[in-house]
Amino acid sequence: MRLLRSLAVAATLGAWAVIVIGGYVTATHSGLGCQNVIDCGQAPFGSTAAAIEVTHRLAAWTEGFLMLGLLALVLSRYRAWSPVLGLTVVAFSLIVVQSTLGMLSVYAGYEAYEWYPILVTAHLAVAAAFLAVTVLNAATILRGPPPSSVASAMGAWRATETG
Repeated sequence: MRLLRSLAVAATLGAWAVIVIGGYVTATHSGLGCQNVIDCGQAPFGSTAAAIEVTHRLAAWTEGFLMLGLLALVLSRYRAWSPVLGLTVVAFSLIVVQSTLGMLSVYAGYEAYEWYPILVTAHLAVAAAFLAVTVLNAATILRGPPPSSVASAMGAWRATETG
């Protein structure tokens, strides 16, 4: 249960941090600081813009791996805890959509600029929804222990692991 709580809180704080860093990216006009989606490639607006954008991407990748870890843990040990399972799946789905919108924003900024403001706004909207879902998920997890059916399944799982 400790790992579940830790991952839920870390995912919530990470979601908030990615949004804050993303706001700084927008405020400094660094969103197109890296021309390529995965790596930075050329830095058309200078190394400062590239560094700001890379920081946002690293935070987003870290958040994605936190959510992947949380999803794997929930699927393997807490599948019967329906609210947590549902919220975790929704949160993971939202982060996939959010990262896709971020990549499309970079593409649009260089190839289809008329779509850039729409995609950046959608990227922020999905980020806000993702933060709300992670807060609700963490609150559900921190509020109390899972239902007894989940707790008894966890006990049986631990018994098979140790014996």
